[in-house]
Amino acid sequence: MRKIWLFLAWVLAMPAHAVDDNSPISWLRKMQTALNESQFQYSLIHLQMDHIRPLRYLHGVVDGKEVAYLEHLNGPRKNVVRVNNQVTYLEHEVKPYSVQSERISGFIPPAFGTGVERFTPFYQLALVGKDRVAGRSAQVLRIVSTDRFRYSYQVWLDVDTGLPLRIDTANAEGHLLEQYMVVELMLFEKPVPVIAELAKQKWPPILVPAQPSDKQQWRFGWLPKGFEVTHVDQHRLLGINEPVQYLSLSDGLTDMSVYIGLVGPSELPSDISVGNGLSLASARHGDVEVVAVGKLPKETLANVAGSIYPVTEK
Repeated sequence: MRKIWLFLAWVLAMPAHAVDDNSPISWLRKMQTALNESQFQYSLIHLQMDHIRPLRYLHGVVDGKEVAYLEHLNGPRKNVVRVNNQVTYLEHEVKPYSVQSERISGFIPPAFGTGVERFTPFYQLALVGKDRVAGRSAQVLRIVSTDRFRYSYQVWLDVDTGLPLRIDTANAEGHLLEQYMVVELMLFEKPVPVIAELAKQKWPPILVPAQPSDKQQWRFGWLPKGFEVTHVDQHRLLGINEPVQYLSLSDGLTDMSVYIGLVGPSELPSDISVGNGLSLASARHGDVEVVAVGKLPKETLANVAGSIYPVTEK
Protein backbone atom coordinates (compact mmCIF):
# COMPACT_ATOMS: atom_id res chain seq x y z
CA MET A 1 0.00 0.00 0.00
CA ARG A 2 2.85 2.39 0.85
CA LYS A 3 4.28 1.91 -2.67
CA ILE A 4 0.93 2.82 -4.25
CA TRP A 5 0.69 6.04 -2.21
CA LEU A 6 4.27 6.95 -3.08
CA PHE A 7 3.52 6.39 -6.78
CA LEU A 8 0.38 8.57 -6.62
CA ALA A 9 2.28 11.30 -4.82
CA TRP A 10 4.96 11.20 -7.55
CA VAL A 11 2.35 11.49 -10.32
CA LEU A 12 0.58 14.40 -8.62
CA ALA A 13 3.88 16.19 -8.12
CA MET A 14 4.67 16.06 -11.85
CA PRO A 15 3.80 19.07 -14.08
CA ALA A 16 0.35 18.63 -15.63
CA HIS A 17 1.68 18.53 -19.17
CA ALA A 18 4.23 15.82 -18.33
CA VAL A 19 1.53 13.23 -17.65
CA ASP A 20 0.03 13.91 -21.07
CA ASP A 21 3.14 14.34 -23.23
CA ASN A 22 2.50 11.32 -25.45
CA SER A 23 -1.28 11.63 -25.79
CA PRO A 24 -2.94 12.23 -29.17
CA ILE A 25 -4.02 15.74 -28.16
CA SER A 26 -0.46 16.64 -27.12
CA TRP A 27 0.74 15.60 -30.60
CA LEU A 28 -1.97 17.73 -32.19
CA ARG A 29 -0.88 20.72 -30.10
CA LYS A 30 2.75 20.10 -31.08
CA MET A 31 1.69 20.04 -34.73
CA GLN A 32 -0.27 23.28 -34.35
CA THR A 33 2.69 25.07 -32.80
CA ALA A 34 5.08 23.76 -35.47
CA LEU A 35 2.83 24.86 -38.34
CA ASN A 36 2.64 28.38 -36.93
CA GLU A 37 6.17 28.96 -35.67
CA SER A 38 8.64 26.81 -37.66
CA GLN A 39 10.84 27.89 -40.56
CA PHE A 40 10.57 25.09 -43.11
CA GLN A 41 10.04 24.01 -46.70
CA TYR A 42 8.03 21.05 -47.99
CA SER A 43 8.33 19.32 -51.33
CA LEU A 44 5.22 17.16 -51.53
CA ILE A 45 2.71 15.43 -53.76
CA HIS A 46 -1.07 15.74 -53.70
CA LEU A 47 -2.62 12.41 -54.66
CA GLN A 48 -6.22 12.05 -55.77
CA MET A 49 -8.08 9.29 -57.52
CA ASP A 50 -7.26 10.42 -61.06
CA HIS A 51 -4.15 12.57 -60.79
CA ILE A 52 -1.02 13.56 -58.88
CA ARG A 53 0.06 17.16 -58.26
CA PRO A 54 3.57 18.15 -57.16
CA LEU A 55 3.62 21.08 -54.74
CA ARG A 56 6.10 23.20 -52.83
CA TYR A 57 5.20 24.87 -49.53
CA LEU A 58 7.36 27.31 -47.58
CA HIS A 59 6.69 28.82 -44.16
CA GLY A 60 8.44 31.28 -41.90
CA VAL A 61 8.04 34.13 -39.45
CA VAL A 62 9.46 37.52 -40.46
CA ASP A 63 9.42 40.41 -37.97
CA GLY A 64 6.49 38.83 -36.16
CA LYS A 65 4.52 38.22 -39.38
CA GLU A 66 3.66 34.64 -40.34
CA VAL A 67 4.33 34.05 -44.03
CA ALA A 68 3.42 31.00 -46.13
CA TYR A 69 3.81 30.26 -49.83
CA LEU A 70 2.16 27.41 -51.77
CA GLU A 71 3.33 26.73 -55.31
CA HIS A 72 1.83 24.32 -57.85
CA LEU A 73 4.77 22.98 -59.85
CA ASN A 74 2.93 21.58 -62.90
CA GLY A 75 0.60 23.27 -65.36
CA PRO A 76 -0.45 26.93 -65.42
CA ARG A 77 0.84 29.13 -62.63
CA LYS A 78 -1.25 28.78 -59.48
CA ASN A 79 0.48 30.13 -56.39
CA VAL A 80 -0.82 31.36 -53.05
CA VAL A 81 0.81 33.70 -50.52
CA ARG A 82 -0.33 34.23 -46.94
CA VAL A 83 0.95 37.04 -44.74
CA ASN A 84 -0.76 36.74 -41.36
CA ASN A 85 -4.48 36.72 -42.21
CA GLN A 86 -4.18 38.04 -45.77
CA VAL A 87 -4.18 35.35 -48.47
CA THR A 88 -3.30 36.39 -52.03
CA TYR A 89 -3.94 34.24 -55.10
CA LEU A 90 -1.53 34.48 -58.05
CA GLU A 91 -2.98 32.56 -60.96
CA HIS A 92 -2.37 32.36 -64.71
CA GLU A 93 -4.33 35.02 -66.65
CA VAL A 94 -6.16 36.14 -63.49
CA LYS A 95 -5.54 39.47 -61.79
CA PRO A 96 -4.05 38.86 -58.31
CA TYR A 97 -6.56 39.26 -55.51
CA SER A 98 -6.52 38.93 -51.72
CA VAL A 99 -9.01 37.59 -49.19
CA GLN A 100 -9.01 37.45 -45.42
CA SER A 101 -8.27 33.97 -44.08
CA GLU A 102 -6.24 32.40 -41.29
CA ARG A 103 -4.88 29.65 -43.53
CA ILE A 104 -4.42 28.68 -47.18
CA SER A 105 -7.49 26.62 -47.99
CA GLY A 106 -7.47 23.34 -49.92
CA PHE A 107 -4.20 22.20 -48.42
CA ILE A 108 -3.45 21.22 -44.81
CA PRO A 109 -6.80 21.31 -42.97
CA PRO A 110 -6.97 24.85 -41.51
CA ALA A 111 -7.93 23.49 -38.07
CA PHE A 112 -4.53 21.79 -37.80
CA GLY A 113 -2.97 25.21 -37.39
CA THR A 114 -5.73 27.22 -35.72
CA GLY A 115 -7.56 25.24 -33.05
CA VAL A 116 -7.25 21.51 -32.57
CA GLU A 117 -9.47 21.46 -29.46
CA ARG A 118 -12.47 22.69 -31.45
CA PHE A 119 -12.94 19.48 -33.46
CA THR A 120 -11.65 16.76 -31.13
CA PRO A 121 -15.04 16.10 -29.39
CA PHE A 122 -16.43 14.76 -32.68
CA TYR A 123 -13.53 12.47 -33.59
CA GLN A 124 -11.78 9.61 -31.82
CA LEU A 125 -8.02 10.11 -31.56
CA ALA A 126 -5.51 7.28 -31.38
CA LEU A 127 -1.75 6.87 -31.72
CA VAL A 128 -1.04 3.85 -33.91
CA GLY A 129 2.71 3.41 -33.89
CA LYS A 130 5.69 4.81 -35.76
CA ASP A 131 6.58 4.90 -39.46
CA ARG A 132 8.98 6.67 -41.83
CA VAL A 133 8.04 9.39 -44.32
CA ALA A 134 10.55 11.37 -46.40
CA GLY A 135 13.36 9.59 -44.57
CA ARG A 136 12.15 10.88 -41.19
CA SER A 137 10.67 9.08 -38.18
CA ALA A 138 6.96 9.81 -37.86
CA GLN A 139 4.28 9.26 -35.23
CA VAL A 140 1.06 8.01 -36.82
CA LEU A 141 -2.17 9.53 -35.49
CA ARG A 142 -5.70 8.54 -36.43
CA ILE A 143 -8.55 11.05 -36.33
CA VAL A 144 -11.64 8.89 -36.77
CA SER A 145 -15.14 10.30 -37.13
CA THR A 146 -17.52 9.14 -34.41
CA ASP A 147 -20.27 8.73 -37.04
CA ARG A 148 -20.68 8.06 -40.77
CA PHE A 149 -21.59 11.65 -41.59
CA ARG A 150 -18.01 12.88 -42.15
CA TYR A 151 -14.64 11.54 -43.21
CA SER A 152 -11.70 10.36 -41.11
CA TYR A 153 -8.01 11.22 -41.26
CA GLN A 154 -4.67 9.59 -40.63
CA VAL A 155 -1.71 11.89 -40.04
CA TRP A 156 2.02 11.13 -39.95
CA LEU A 157 3.74 13.68 -37.67
CA ASP A 158 7.47 14.27 -37.72
CA VAL A 159 8.81 13.01 -34.38
CA ASP A 160 11.38 15.80 -34.05
CA THR A 161 9.28 18.81 -35.06
CA GLY A 162 5.60 17.76 -34.99
CA LEU A 163 5.12 18.90 -38.60
CA PRO A 164 2.69 16.77 -40.64
CA LEU A 165 4.52 14.66 -43.22
CA ARG A 166 1.52 12.85 -44.65
CA ILE A 167 -2.25 13.38 -44.41
CA ASP A 168 -4.73 10.75 -45.65
CA THR A 169 -8.48 11.34 -45.93
CA ALA A 170 -10.67 8.22 -45.96
CA ASN A 171 -14.38 7.47 -46.05
CA ALA A 172 -16.32 5.32 -43.61
CA GLU A 173 -15.30 2.16 -45.50
CA GLY A 174 -11.63 3.07 -45.18
CA HIS A 175 -11.16 3.89 -48.88
CA LEU A 176 -8.52 6.54 -49.52
CA LEU A 177 -10.01 9.73 -50.98
CA GLU A 178 -7.08 12.12 -50.87
CA GLN A 179 -3.47 12.19 -49.72
CA TYR A 180 -0.81 14.84 -49.16
CA MET A 181 2.66 13.32 -48.74
CA VAL A 182 5.92 15.15 -48.13
CA VAL A 183 8.91 13.80 -50.08
CA GLU A 184 11.41 16.26 -48.61
CA LEU A 185 11.36 18.43 -45.49
CA MET A 186 13.96 21.17 -45.06
CA LEU A 187 14.29 23.06 -41.76
CA PHE A 188 15.87 26.48 -41.31
CA GLU A 189 16.96 28.60 -38.39
CA LYS A 190 15.75 31.80 -40.07
CA PRO A 191 13.34 32.60 -42.92
CA VAL A 192 14.59 31.67 -46.38
CA PRO A 193 15.10 34.62 -48.79
CA VAL A 194 11.86 33.90 -50.68
CA ILE A 195 9.79 34.14 -47.50
CA ALA A 196 11.62 37.28 -46.38
CA GLU A 197 10.94 38.90 -49.77
CA LEU A 198 7.25 37.92 -49.75
CA ALA A 199 6.87 39.57 -46.34
CA LYS A 200 8.07 42.88 -47.82
CA GLN A 201 5.80 42.82 -50.89
CA LYS A 202 2.74 45.03 -51.12
CA TRP A 203 -0.17 42.74 -52.00
CA PRO A 204 -3.60 43.69 -53.38
CA PRO A 205 -6.00 44.89 -50.67
CA ILE A 206 -8.37 42.36 -49.17
CA LEU A 207 -11.63 42.11 -51.09
CA VAL A 208 -14.46 43.62 -49.09
CA PRO A 209 -16.62 40.69 -48.02
CA ALA A 210 -20.36 40.68 -48.57
CA GLN A 211 -22.28 42.31 -45.78
CA PRO A 212 -23.52 39.78 -43.23
CA SER A 213 -27.27 39.35 -43.07
CA ASP A 214 -29.00 40.96 -40.12
CA LYS A 215 -30.37 37.60 -39.15
CA GLN A 216 -30.37 34.02 -40.32
CA GLN A 217 -33.53 33.43 -42.34
CA TRP A 218 -33.23 29.65 -42.36
CA ARG A 219 -32.96 26.88 -39.80
CA PHE A 220 -31.69 23.33 -40.18
CA GLY A 221 -33.89 20.42 -39.24
CA TRP A 222 -30.78 18.22 -39.10
CA LEU A 223 -27.02 18.69 -38.97
CA PRO A 224 -24.19 16.29 -38.15
CA LYS A 225 -23.21 16.61 -34.52
CA GLY A 226 -20.84 19.50 -33.90
CA PHE A 227 -21.63 21.51 -37.04
CA GLU A 228 -22.49 25.14 -36.41
CA VAL A 229 -23.18 28.11 -38.66
CA THR A 230 -20.03 30.25 -38.71
CA HIS A 231 -20.98 32.87 -41.29
CA VAL A 232 -24.05 34.13 -43.18
CA ASP A 233 -24.12 36.64 -46.02
CA GLN A 234 -25.70 37.52 -49.34
CA HIS A 235 -23.71 37.39 -52.56
CA ARG A 236 -23.87 36.39 -56.21
CA LEU A 237 -22.43 33.28 -57.78
CA LEU A 238 -20.70 33.26 -61.16
CA GLY A 239 -23.33 32.99 -63.90
CA ILE A 240 -26.25 33.70 -61.55
CA ASN A 241 -27.79 37.16 -61.65
CA GLU A 242 -30.04 36.68 -58.67
CA PRO A 243 -28.47 37.03 -55.20
CA VAL A 244 -28.16 33.88 -53.11
CA GLN A 245 -27.88 33.48 -49.39
CA TYR A 246 -24.64 31.82 -48.31
CA LEU A 247 -24.17 29.94 -45.06
CA SER A 248 -20.82 28.54 -43.91
CA LEU A 249 -20.84 25.71 -41.37
CA SER A 250 -18.04 23.81 -39.61
CA ASP A 251 -17.38 21.20 -36.95
CA GLY A 252 -13.94 22.73 -36.42
CA LEU A 253 -12.18 20.41 -38.86
CA THR A 254 -14.54 19.98 -41.82
CA ASP A 255 -16.35 22.85 -43.55
CA MET A 256 -19.64 22.90 -45.43
CA SER A 257 -21.13 25.61 -47.67
CA VAL A 258 -24.87 26.03 -48.24
CA TYR A 259 -26.32 28.23 -51.00
CA ILE A 260 -30.00 29.19 -51.06
CA GLY A 261 -31.66 30.93 -54.00
CA LEU A 262 -34.58 30.87 -56.38
CA VAL A 263 -34.95 27.83 -58.61
CA GLY A 264 -33.01 28.34 -61.82
CA PRO A 265 -34.01 27.55 -65.42
CA SER A 266 -32.06 24.26 -65.44
CA GLU A 267 -32.44 21.48 -62.91
CA LEU A 268 -29.39 20.67 -60.79
CA PRO A 269 -28.36 17.07 -60.11
CA SER A 270 -29.58 15.77 -56.76
CA ASP A 271 -26.05 14.79 -55.76
CA ILE A 272 -22.51 14.53 -57.13
CA SER A 273 -19.38 13.06 -55.59
CA VAL A 274 -15.87 13.35 -57.03
CA GLY A 275 -12.70 11.39 -56.40
CA ASN A 276 -11.20 13.58 -53.67
CA GLY A 277 -14.26 13.36 -51.42
CA LEU A 278 -15.77 16.67 -52.48
CA SER A 279 -19.53 16.28 -52.85
CA LEU A 280 -22.57 18.35 -53.80
CA ALA A 281 -26.25 17.82 -53.07
CA SER A 282 -29.30 19.89 -53.95
CA ALA A 283 -32.95 20.00 -52.94
CA ARG A 284 -35.97 22.05 -53.98
CA HIS A 285 -38.36 23.58 -51.49
CA GLY A 286 -41.13 25.14 -53.56
CA ASP A 287 -39.56 27.97 -55.57
CA VAL A 288 -36.35 27.83 -53.52
CA GLU A 289 -33.31 25.68 -54.35
CA VAL A 290 -30.72 24.65 -51.76
CA VAL A 291 -27.21 23.47 -52.68
CA ALA A 292 -24.84 22.01 -50.07
CA VAL A 293 -21.13 21.56 -50.92
CA GLY A 294 -18.22 20.17 -48.91
CA LYS A 295 -15.70 17.38 -48.39
CA LEU A 296 -18.36 15.20 -46.82
CA PRO A 297 -20.34 12.12 -47.89
CA LYS A 298 -23.01 13.07 -50.42
CA GLU A 299 -25.65 11.45 -48.19
CA THR A 300 -24.74 13.92 -45.43
CA LEU A 301 -25.08 16.89 -47.75
CA ALA A 302 -28.38 15.54 -49.16
CA ASN A 303 -29.79 15.31 -45.64
CA VAL A 304 -28.69 18.88 -44.89
CA ALA A 305 -30.07 20.32 -48.14
CA GLY A 306 -33.35 18.46 -47.68
CA SER A 307 -33.96 19.54 -44.09
CA ILE A 308 -33.54 23.32 -44.21
CA TYR A 309 -36.59 25.48 -43.51
CA PRO A 310 -37.39 29.19 -43.44
CA VAL A 311 -37.51 30.78 -40.02
CA THR A 312 -41.11 31.72 -39.27
CA GLU A 313 -41.82 35.09 -37.73
CA LYS A 314 -43.51 35.04 -34.33
